[in-house]
Amino acid sequence: MTGNPVLTVADGARIERDASHTPAQLRLSVRAKGMIAFVVIVLYTMMVGLIVAQERQQLFATVQELERVHDLEETLAKINTSVAHAILKEQEIFYAPDPQPGYEALALDIEAIQAGLEGLKRPYPKIEGAIARLGRNVASLRAVPTRAALAELRASLYDLVAELDAFTRQVGSRRSVLSEGYRLIYDAITLTVIIGGVIGVVVLGGLTTLFFSRLARDLRRLESRALAVVTGYRDDPLEVTRHDEIGSLMESVNRMQSALRDHEKQLEITRQQRFHQDKMAAIGSLAAAIAHEINNPIAAIHGVAEAMDEIRRSHRCPGLCQPTLILEQTGRITQITRQMSEMTSPLSAEPQLIDINGLVRNTCNFVAYDRRFRNVKLTLDLDGQAPAAVACADHVAQILMNLLINSADATEAAAERAPEVRVATATRNGSIEITVSDNGCGMDAGTRERAFEETFTTKPAGKGSGLGLFICKSLVERSGGSIKLKSEPGSGTRATFTIPLESRATTT
Repeated sequence: MTGNPVLTVADGARIERDASHTPAQLRLSVRAKGMIAFVVIVLYTMMVGLIVAQERQQLFATVQELERVHDLEETLAKINTSVAHAILKEQEIFYAPDPQPGYEALALDIEAIQAGLEGLKRPYPKIEGAIARLGRNVASLRAVPTRAALAELRASLYDLVAELDAFTRQVGSRRSVLSEGYRLIYDAITLTVIIGGVIGVVVLGGLTTLFFSRLARDLRRLESRALAVVTGYRDDPLEVTRHDEIGSLMESVNRMQSALRDHEKQLEITRQQRFHQDKMAAIGSLAAAIAHEINNPIAAIHGVAEAMDEIRRSHRCPGLCQPTLILEQTGRITQITRQMSEMTSPLSAEPQLIDINGLVRNTCNFVAYDRRFRNVKLTLDLDGQAPAAVACADHVAQILMNLLINSADATEAAAERAPEVRVATATRNGSIEITVSDNGCGMDAGTRERAFEETFTTKPAGKGSGLGLFICKSLVERSGGSIKLKSEPGSGTRATFTIPLESRATTT
């Protein structure tokens, strides 16, 4: 390649057209990904908040239950104090010399205890029996105020103390359970908040870090590839690993690289064509000059030879006097110079009606002077019924010359047999086929698959550029034809290209 060509407006339009024809894919923009991340964070926060809210409800219920237990304990404490005070008063009255004045005050205390016990009926239904007994004791004490009634009341109070002690222990046990539950729920809330925070920081933070790290890495890759494309990189495209704006930019860089590669290929083909035309023009000029210089002395020699022939005929010159030999050789020289002039005359680069067989014959005659064909048997098998075709004569000659030179090189590599190259034409399926076959070294499957690749060659360094078959394929396809190879190692190669009789060739 020579230089880094600048894309034209047409190339830019083609890139845009290729972009518009890109198959639709599921794409998420960076903004959409950010919105998704935001929604995920919100949902995660809501989920953690919901868990904490549920645990807080449990904690609130436990606190309420603890408050009820605390109120119950306070009530029990007051009742126990009242009962203890009643027992002391009962003892005092029982052992007093005249208990009669204290009966009514004691009865009032017992009724106050009964009223306090009414509040325990819901949490402790068994207390109803003690309330009833106290009621009977008070009624008996008022009806028959005797020491026996006091003794019976004392027994009821002691039973009540036992029941209240048992209930107090139950309430204390319940308070311990609730306190432990409160602690566990509080720890659970704390643990949930800590774990939720850690998961949020680690997972969401890690994903965010991974996202931006990958974004930075892809941007660096994109920057590096863009710089490489600008400086002439044309190999494998950049791997597209994203489906967002960065991925679209990667695809655009790949399309730009592909467009540049295609553009440079066309420039190289054009350069090679111009080189071929300039070379043929230079050869033509040289051949015309040589022919002009040769024709004058040849004409003089020819005239002398004719005069000698007339003298020989009239004077019967001895057998050693053979002017006909001179005439024959000057005729050959004249024919060679005429062929050189015909073969090196400028060929049109525009599609026009041409005689394919004549063009093939002239090209083969010209190439036959190449030193590589010195020992090669070049055979022509031309279809005499082949019609004229509309094609670029310069393109056809360039394709045929490349194939002939490749065949000559292939026969040189197979030195164990006499080198032979055969060129044939035939008319098939609305096209003219031109086939160049040789008995050279042939190609294996891997070489055949890559034969038309740009810059691929199996020739030694300095002997081939790898552009010959690539240019042949480009020129053939530009004219609407096709080219194919058939080859096996050691069995030679057969290259066939077609020229449509109805040309679709484009100008260069």
